Amino acid sequence: MCTFITLIAATDDVDRLNTALATLDRRGQVRRAVRVDTPGLRTLLAADEREYLMSRSPCDCGTFLGSALQPGSDPQEARAGEIARYRRKGWSEARIARAMTDKARADARPAGRTPNEDAAYWMELLTRLSAELGLNRLALMHHFHSNQSPGNGPEAASRRRAGPVREAAEGLASMGDAVIHDFEIGEPLR
Repeated sequence: MCTFITLIAATDDVDRLNTALATLDRRGQVRRAVRVDTPGLRTLLAADEREYLMSRSPCDCGTFLGSALQPGSDPQEARAGEIARYRRKGWSEARIARAMTDKARADARPAGRTPNEDAAYWMELLTRLSAELGLNRLALMHHFHSNQSPGNGPEAASRRRAGPVREAAEGLASMGDAVIHDFEIGEPLR
């Protein structure tokens, strides 16, 4: 499963959006906006709104957005599923035990690349993008997809008001999959 992030903004100017992203995102993994048209989102957008895929290459796995609700968070269930899969393949119990020991060692190692974003990052990025584009509202959506192709959006989505961006720390972490979250942008964060 890969994660993809979509920005919803009332602008057609993708070049200006990308210029703003290039100058604002100084965390080493610059995002690019690519205009997309997802059939599952069309009915949720206002006439002047456009959707832009905002992923780093090739995806946004490990993003802070929705991190409090990541799927498959029960390690015991995942372990039991792996053991059952190995047994179906005809592996011996000794081979399964070795594989699970190796996996436990690998899981205990620190991650090679951790996302360099947090709630403050997204709050600042949205605030500064809105200032650069002259907009008072922006929306974000993330969705999980089993195909590593960003052009495959969700079949169906929903939309909800997320409130002021300066109060959005908890809301960003608990963003549900395929839910467009509308953020009101007020004064720039200081």
